[in-house]
Amino acid sequence: MTKPILSDEIYRQYFDQKCEPDDNSDCLLWTAGKNNVGYGMFRYQNKMQTTHRVQLKLLGYDIEDKVVFHICDNYACVNPDHLLIGTYQDKAQQVRQKGKAGLAWSSKKYYQTCKYCGYHGSPAVLGYRHHERCKQKPLV
Repeated sequence: MTKPILSDEIYRQYFDQKCEPDDNSDCLLWTAGKNNVGYGMFRYQNKMQTTHRVQLKLLGYDIEDKVVFHICDNYACVNPDHLLIGTYQDKAQQVRQKGKAGLAWSSKKYYQTCKYCGYHGSPAVLGYRHHERCKQKPLV
């Protein structure tokens, strides 16, 4: 038996109860459950999702098939002013600009690019998300 999907207004009330402003920065920090990397997690519409994505969904942004990433480098932050919507290429460019590009961003073990559509992501993501969108299966 599945639980009923609540209205966005009720989700917003639950969500806001778990956020606190950070005294040292402009970040709005998620205080409830987090995954092993440090991203906040929240059950939204019967699916566990990262809180920075849920925040933008609750604010009405269309983030389907897009990447949401932090400009503050604080994974627990849900401040909409600290979140950008873009592509994997946008995120990689931001990482390079900050001087944080390392082996993980350049190694095919961690990220691959489709030579047909330019989709860039981890091999696991390419395997189950990308191939649904791009009819061409080969990867570079």
